[in-house]
Amino acid sequence: MISDGQCAHFKTFGFLILKQVFSPKEIETITRDFDLLIDTNEAQPSDDGKQVKHVVPFIEKNSQLMKLAEDDRIYWTMERLLGPGFIWGGSEGQDGRASADWHADRPGVGELFFTRIKVHLYLDKTTEAIGALRVIPGSHRMPLHELLVTQLLKYYFKQSATEDVPIASNALGVTGPEMPSFALESTPGDIVLFNQSLFHAVYGGTGKQRRYIALKFAENPTTEKHIASLEKWTKYVFQPEEVFLNSERPRIRKMIEGVVGARDKNVN
Repeated sequence: MISDGQCAHFKTFGFLILKQVFSPKEIETITRDFDLLIDTNEAQPSDDGKQVKHVVPFIEKNSQLMKLAEDDRIYWTMERLLGPGFIWGGSEGQDGRASADWHADRPGVGELFFTRIKVHLYLDKTTEAIGALRVIPGSHRMPLHELLVTQLLKYYFKQSATEDVPIASNALGVTGPEMPSFALESTPGDIVLFNQSLFHAVYGGTGKQRRYIALKFAENPTTEKHIASLEKWTKYVFQPEEVFLNSERPRIRKMIEGVVGARDKNVN
């Protein structure tokens, strides 16, 4: 269970790093299952032209990896940060991609009312110079979020796949890697989690292995705006994998029933 201070840190800055949550033996097993699953997919070019393997959904395809969704160390952390009734938002597995310019997964002032969290388990060491997730602390909150949406996203969405200059240099007079930020450096066994409205980026690590599993969660959707936001960004949430939909595991069933029930009731 995370502390009150860690909760305050997440609310204020929009991210947390939980060190050595999983043991080396556990990481060895998780990595083996990851490699077996990711290897069934061919690498495809990413936006930056690098070869990447990206699988969605991911842990739902492996009976052992599925246990991560209900693991005490993740589940109780999500309940503490999102409150009771939080829902499952899907998973992904990725190997590769050395860079991603500054963006927020769920941008816009209208998205800040609905908290969604992405949990990363990196299976390779990341540093600021080699592929660590960089974040702009507090950018999930007003007024910083609105300022960055205005300054950065107009370039982000116009940028071509062959653009060599990071968007930040066009918008704020610095290159992407020079943007004032904090690098969430991690060692296998750590958990990195962040609010999906937080601005983040990745630089460096070209040619380096960068494997991670991402798990996504959201607070209990209780309004039509919540449902509309899920429909806009993650419509697949309402079509959970059969293995989750029919799961007899209490925690998984609870997460799935929350989102399916909210959709069916179309709550106000």
